[in-house]
Amino acid sequence: MPEAKVSPSASSDQLLDFVQYLRGKKIPVSPADTLDAVEVAELTGYADRTLLKHGLAAALSKTKDELTLFEVAFDEYFHPRNLNSLANQSPIHSQNDVEPSPAPDRGPSSEQASEPNLEPLEGLRGNALFNALESQDEAWLSVAIEVAAAEAEVEEIILFTQRGQYVRKMLDALGDETLREAAIEFEQSEPAAFEAVQALREELRERVRDRVERAYLIHASAATEDLLDESLSKIKLGNVDHGQMARLKRLIDRMARKLAARHGRRRRRFRKGKLHVAETVRQAIPTDGVPFHPRWRKTERKRPQIMAICDVSGSVAAYAKFLLMFLYALQDLLPRTRSFAFSAALGEVSDLFAQLPVEEAIERVNLKYGGATDYGRALQDFSDLALAEVNSATTVIILGDARNNQADLKAYLLGEIKARARQVIWLNPESLRLWGTGDSEMLQVERHCHMARECNNLRQLEKIVDKLLSDRR
Repeated sequence: MPEAKVSPSASSDQLLDFVQYLRGKKIPVSPADTLDAVEVAELTGYADRTLLKHGLAAALSKTKDELTLFEVAFDEYFHPRNLNSLANQSPIHSQNDVEPSPAPDRGPSSEQASEPNLEPLEGLRGNALFNALESQDEAWLSVAIEVAAAEAEVEEIILFTQRGQYVRKMLDALGDETLREAAIEFEQSEPAAFEAVQALREELRERVRDRVERAYLIHASAATEDLLDESLSKIKLGNVDHGQMARLKRLIDRMARKLAARHGRRRRRFRKGKLHVAETVRQAIPTDGVPFHPRWRKTERKRPQIMAICDVSGSVAAYAKFLLMFLYALQDLLPRTRSFAFSAALGEVSDLFAQLPVEEAIERVNLKYGGATDYGRALQDFSDLALAEVNSATTVIILGDARNNQADLKAYLLGEIKARARQVIWLNPESLRLWGTGDSEMLQVERHCHMARECNNLRQLEKIVDKLLSDRR
């Protein structure tokens, strides 16, 4: 396919739109970087796409990770199919003209005969937004969300409380009203179609909310340090970019120190236990009942231990990284912490954290254990490796989204862990509204855990660890 040409009048606007697109892909681009990119584009021109790509990469990507993200974003944005539509028309306002990838063929088959009736959805398949969501057309959705962000002027967000306002503006710009009206129409008469539309709307809302949160992180630098820390602790950890990592690490250390101070004092206060009255009276007989030598009840306690099992596949890896950083920042209070990582195969990674700085250890864990998810295999591996060492002093923390690609979860293994452990805590970074949807096994998981919680930001994580430290006494 020959490359499409972009007119000079559209070139500068398109470059600025591309800068916004990069920010949406978690690549931080400052105003100075934007000026450098404009200068590079003036020197290279737009005719040679490869030359333009290399020039902009040199100006806008500062690390290997950013370079990888940049190359993918460039190919998506400057794909020949999108060049003219980006320069001359918005995919939002020309939904009948710019079509995303077609949805899969849905002809009748014997397997589909017993499936819910989704024929009412045929009337929506002329809508570009519905088609893109249904066919998971990532390139179209990414471009559409960036255009909606520009129309809603999301870069002007300055307060954390403005998120809902900008999410609503972007959804309106994307054309969510059509899907909303369809959902209202289907709610009473077509429950299967209603559920399908609502699931797509929830997915769209999550994408838009992520874009708004990233815009907030980029443009909130003028706020006070305390306000930014407070906001950062409430933002989903998967949306935190590289530019905020140093601040986030300081925030984790500060929370760990606060918890250590709170629970360390409590431990010293109760260090002697309860008075053994009968033994104290017996020992006081030679001194006419004066208890010069009180006796204390001695209850032999097993040392508490934490076993953290983390899914490091895909986007869940970001949440696992911060959970492990938090636990290892509490080593004074949780000295017996063992860590396990998995996507499919599971292995213990405690030695890596003993030998290396926590950030480097986490990177190695992600490289070794990242891949397709298989909770059944991971639970079996954990049972083989460590189930015999789980006892009434053990708290098992499992972090994952419980999406098992329709494979067997082997929930009975989770039940065996629960029967042995003091408590089993499952932390899921997904919204509660998504539990049990698609290939999520969370409804089954909840029955085999003492506690299952949504946990996708530092504030939630701090509360859960605080309760864990309180319960272990």
